[in-house]
Amino acid sequence: MKISELAVYEPYYISIFLVLLGLGYWMIIALVVSKFRFTIFGKLFLAISIVIYLLVGVYMVGKGDYIDEKAPDSLIFHKFGFLELIILSYAYIFLGLAVGFGKRKDN
Repeated sequence: MKISELAVYEPYYISIFLVLLGLGYWMIIALVVSKFRFTIFGKLFLAISIVIYLLVGVYMVGKGDYIDEKAPDSLIFHKFGFLELIILSYAYIFLGLAVGFGKRKDN
């Protein structure tokens, strides 16, 4: 079997799950900001989370730099997979760290 014949199985529902996680991020971040008071480290992790989310967005719309200097066809709804899902999870990880360093606002 040649290397060029190898394929990676990525089910279609991974793309749908990724889009839902991407759209749900802004609702979750609004909820977190409204319910928690952050320390300086919490604000730092919150900023890192937003930057990672925006960088993943730039990558997914095909505006990033590619090692072979050729951008693929439009990546929007073309082919999202496990790589993008793993990269997007870092935004949620840092959001969780920010909440861990914060505390609930008193009503």
